[in-house]
Amino acid sequence: MRLWLLFSVCLALQDLSSFTRIRFEHTHHRHWSARSGYTQFVHHLDPRRFGTLLHSTSDGDGDLAWLRPAWPLLRALTRRGRMPWYHLSDLNAELLALASCLAGRTDIVHFLDGENSPQFLPRFVRVAHLSKIRTVVTFHQPPRLARELVNGDLLRWIDHVLLVSPTQLPFFLRYVAEDRLHVILHGVDVEFFRPPEVRRDTSYFRCVTVGYWLREWNVLRQIVSALPEMRFDVVTGAETGLSGLANVHVHRSVDDATLAELYRNVDALLLPLIDSTANNALLEGMASGLPVVATDLPAVRTYLPDDGGVLVPNNSVEGFVTALQSLRQDVPLRHAMGGRTRARAEELAWPRLVPEYEALYTRVLGGAPTRPSRSRSH
Repeated sequence: MRLWLLFSVCLALQDLSSFTRIRFEHTHHRHWSARSGYTQFVHHLDPRRFGTLLHSTSDGDGDLAWLRPAWPLLRALTRRGRMPWYHLSDLNAELLALASCLAGRTDIVHFLDGENSPQFLPRFVRVAHLSKIRTVVTFHQPPRLARELVNGDLLRWIDHVLLVSPTQLPFFLRYVAEDRLHVILHGVDVEFFRPPEVRRDTSYFRCVTVGYWLREWNVLRQIVSALPEMRFDVVTGAETGLSGLANVHVHRSVDDATLAELYRNVDALLLPLIDSTANNALLEGMASGLPVVATDLPAVRTYLPDDGGVLVPNNSVEGFVTALQSLRQDVPLRHAMGGRTRARAEELAWPRLVPEYEALYTRVLGGAPTRPSRSRSH
C-alpha cells in the first residue's frame, strides 16, 4: 500500500513538472470572425499538458483613457521601439504579462501579433535574468511591410520567432538565427466552414470576395465591370468603390454563421491581392469546398493545391475574367477543384497543426534562453 502511494505521488510530480503555463497576448480587431483567425489553435492545445490564458488587447489606446494625463510621456516611451503599430494598450498588455511572470504564474509568453507587440518584455526577462521564462512571437505581415513594422534589433531578445509562410524567412533570417525560426502554416476550422451537403447549380455564376487587408480593389472593380452576367458578393468593411454596380452585393457586419452560409451558396472564391502570407478568406473558402481564383503569389501557392484553382499572374484583369468564364462554363471542373481545396483545408485543420505548436513549446522551454548579441544584419 505504501509503495503504491509513493508511486502515485511520483506520477503526480512527474505530471506537474511537464505541465506548461502559457500566456497568449493577442491584438483584437473588431472585424475578425470568432471562428477563424490565428487564436483558434490555442483552444486545441492538450489541457493535460498546457495551461493557457488568452489575453486580448484592443488595437489602439481607447481602453486606457484613464492614463490620458500621462499620454505624452507614455507615447514617447512606446515610440522608442520604432514599431508604428505599437500602442499604449500593447504596453499595458506587456505590463500584465510581466506581472504574471514575476508572480511565477507563467512559463511562456506567446505574443500572437508580433507587428503590434512586444517591445519591452523579451528584453526585460533576459536582462533581469528570469531564466525560466521564454518568449515566443508570431509575425504575419509580408516582408515589404515587415521592413516598416518590425524593429530587427528587438528580434534578438526573443527566444523563438514563428512565421506563417516560408516567404517571410529571408527577412527574419537577417536578424534571427535559423534555429530560433520556425514556420507553422495557418489553420482553419473545417467543422464550421464546410461545403453544403448538395451544391446547387443555378443559371447564374456567383463569386465571393472576403476581407479588406492587402486587397486589390481596383482590379476587382474592373473584373466586376467586365462580367455583368455574374454576381459578386463582397464581405468587407473597406471602401471598395463598388457601390452602384448592379451585379455586386456588399455585405457589412456579417456574423460568423452568415459568412459560413454565404461560402456554401456561391460558386467560387475570388481574391485579387496586393500581397499575402496567410489568408483567412482563402482558408475559409477552401474549407467550404470552393474553387479559388486568386493572384499568383508564392504565399498563396503554399496554401492552395496546384489543381485547386487558378492563379493569375500580375493581377491581370483579362486573366481573372478568362478564369471565371471557364469555371462558369465547366461545372464538373469547378466541383473537382472544390473537392481538392476541401482536402487541402482538412490537412490544415487546427487539430492537425496543434502538435507542431506543442512540440515547439516543449523544445523552447527545454532549451537555453536566447543570448542576444549584435544584430545579425550588421
